[in-house]
Amino acid sequence: MKSSLPPPGMEKTILLLHGLGVYGDSWGYQAQALTQAGYHPLTPDLPGFGSSPAQGGYWSVRSSAEAMVRLLDREGINRTVVCGLSMGGTVALQMALSWPGRVSGLVLINTFAALRPASVSEVAYFIRRGLRAYIASPGNQAELVARRIFPYPEQAEWRVRLIESIRASNPNIYRQAMLSLARFDVSRQLGKICMPVMVITGANDTTILPRVQQAMAERIPGVEHHIIDGAGHGVIIDHLDEVNRLLLGFMANIYPN
Repeated sequence: MKSSLPPPGMEKTILLLHGLGVYGDSWGYQAQALTQAGYHPLTPDLPGFGSSPAQGGYWSVRSSAEAMVRLLDREGINRTVVCGLSMGGTVALQMALSWPGRVSGLVLINTFAALRPASVSEVAYFIRRGLRAYIASPGNQAELVARRIFPYPEQAEWRVRLIESIRASNPNIYRQAMLSLARFDVSRQLGKICMPVMVITGANDTTILPRVQQAMAERIPGVEHHIIDGAGHGVIIDHLDEVNRLLLGFMANIYPN
C-alpha cells in the first residue's frame, strides 16, 4: 500500500484520507504545510485506488477503515489524528466509531454521515452519475463530476487533472465505492464520538451540501465547525490556505508540545 509514512513510532501524525476518484497525492498542499510545521502526514492511497489493491477486489467504507487500521499496526502507530475529505471522511468516521482508541482527533471535510439528496437537482445529479458509471464506465461521468467540483474558468487545470484521475480509476472499484457511499449511514452513532472533532465545510459545495454537513456537525458532541465562504467541494485546493490554517490550529491543540 503506497503511503508517505513517518518512521515507526514517530509522534504527531495525521492520516489524510482522499476522496473518490483521486489518490493520496491530492493532499500535497496540506502534507507540505504539515511537514513544515513539524508534523508527520500519512497520505495513503485507499484500497482499490492508485497503487493500493483492494483485498479480494472488494470495496466498502468498512473494509477501507479496517485497511487503515492495519496500516497503523504495521507502522507501529498507536494513535493518530484522522482527516478525511468526502469519501475519505466516511472512512475517517468509521475509524473513529469502530476504533476510537486509535483516533486522537478527527477532521471531516466536505463529507457526510448519511447521503440523503433532498432537492430535485441533487437527486438528478446522483442519478446521472450512477447511470453513467454503471451503464457506461466511471470515466464516462468524469467531466460531469469535475465540472461540478471545479466549475470556474480559472480552475481549468484542476478540472482536467480530476477528469484524468477519475478516468484512470478501476471501474469495478469505483462502482462499488459509489454503492457503499450511498448505503453509508452512521448518523445515529454520531453522539458516541468521544475525541476532538473539527468539521470544515465549503459554503458553495454542491456535491455534499452545507446543510447536510451542518446536520452531521450538530450531532457530534463538542464539534468545532468552520464554514469557508466561496469554497466548493474541492476546498483543499481552491481554499488551501484557509484549510491549512485550520488543520495546523487543530493539530496544535491535539499535540500541544
